[in-house]
Amino acid sequence: FKRRLLDTGREALRDMDVPPGRLGRLAVAEDTDEVHHVVVCTLCSCYPHDVLGDPPWWYRSDDYKRRIVADPRAALADMFGLRIPPGRTVRVHDSTSDLRWMVLPRRPAGTGGWDEDRLAALVTSECLVGAAEPEAPR
Repeated sequence: FKRRLLDTGREALRDMDVPPGRLGRLAVAEDTDEVHHVVVCTLCSCYPHDVLGDPPWWYRSDDYKRRIVADPRAALADMFGLRIPPGRTVRVHDSTSDLRWMVLPRRPAGTGGWDEDRLAALVTSECLVGAAEPEAPR
């Protein structure tokens, strides 16, 4: 499923009975130890509503749009307390009405063998646009 999600986006979600959505394609960027992805819509507030629900208030703010494009590393640290290590690249994806973006976050350490429900409880909508990472279990 993960490979299909990364390769085909919205089409892969149909296997999980997620509606295909009304607008555009869904692209999914996978966070790795080398690259952190973050999503913005610089024109308005294009967001994969059918998958993630309503966007958070800050996603629509001009301040977020401006700062995440100009200096994503600093914006993530200042606005969300998310500090991306200097050796890890930060890549910004601009959602449009034709192509919506979502982030597949890294799996937290200590979650091997967890079932889908336990893992899903760690992931927030902020994780799925790159403004946060899933919390590691305590």
